Amino acid sequence: MSQDLQYWKQLKEKNDASAIKYFYDQYIKLLYKYGYHFCQDATLVEDCVQDLFLRLWEKRSSLGDTDNVKLYLMVSLKRSIYEKLKKNSKTTVTEEVPEDTFDVTFTMEEQIISSETDQITKDKLLECLETLSGRQKEVIYLRFYNGFTPEEVSEIMQISNQSVRNVQASALKKMRNNMDDPLLILVVGKLIESFFHEI
Repeated sequence: MSQDLQYWKQLKEKNDASAIKYFYDQYIKLLYKYGYHFCQDATLVEDCVQDLFLRLWEKRSSLGDTDNVKLYLMVSLKRSIYEKLKKNSKTTVTEEVPEDTFDVTFTMEEQIISSETDQITKDKLLECLETLSGRQKEVIYLRFYNGFTPEEVSEIMQISNQSVRNVQASALKKMRNNMDDPLLILVVGKLIESFFHEI
């Protein structure tokens, strides 16, 4: 994080082009991946990502302060994608892009579930994750896969901290309710709770 802030300062105060390259190299894959979860139009997502870096460079001297560049970039990209989707759709200016558009196919990675866990448990957990709503998936994606705090998720999703915690809790409850094996309920419940520190 400190390196991010150092480059952010260089970008703002010294017009340092190497700072843009650093952020591009550091976050390009994450931003593309995150963008594709909202919109499967690869061209639109790529345009939004490229526009984001172009705007960073063009407005470098007027950029605000931030203590989390990764968060700043993800919030900016999400806003940009929603604006383009609204512009390209037939909705009126006052209508919002549906909130529940986030979609992701989860995979079991080391930080989510240990390699010692039975494959059946992994498969069942993945199956339950697929039953979640778009909003629930987005919270889990941001919390589990990207390590954001509830406060950071709140900023990205533009909802209150309490709403983030409510969505977390409802996602966990839904997953538990979809488990038909008492042992799986216990094992998976413990695994998930280890990542929801507040629950």
